[in-house]
Amino acid sequence: MAKINGVDIGNVVKEALDAAKGVSVGNWSEVKDIVKNIGDSMLVDLKYVAKKKLSGDFDEYDAKIFMEDQKMVARVRLRSLAIITLKTAEDIINAVIDIFRAAGNKALGWEIF
Repeated sequence: MAKINGVDIGNVVKEALDAAKGVSVGNWSEVKDIVKNIGDSMLVDLKYVAKKKLSGDFDEYDAKIFMEDQKMVARVRLRSLAIITLKTAEDIINAVIDIFRAAGNKALGWEIF
């Protein structure tokens, strides 16, 4: 998978899934597919921001606003699952976002999360 500023973004989804699994408290089998889908979507979003940065279409503020919106979408998608509590949903999405925050901010050199 591609690297952005030395960050192997191919590992980000796996790391995010591992982090989410660690906080899903017995619900992993019910949520793993949607969490994987959210991770894959966030990876697409991160690549999009990287392209926009390279083209000069996004500055750090634009990237931050874009990623904040994507975090909201991810949160709503996960909360829509009636099989998990809101606390578990927050723990899972925060675990995923923490991994993407570290990778994205390092890869782009901006604080976008």
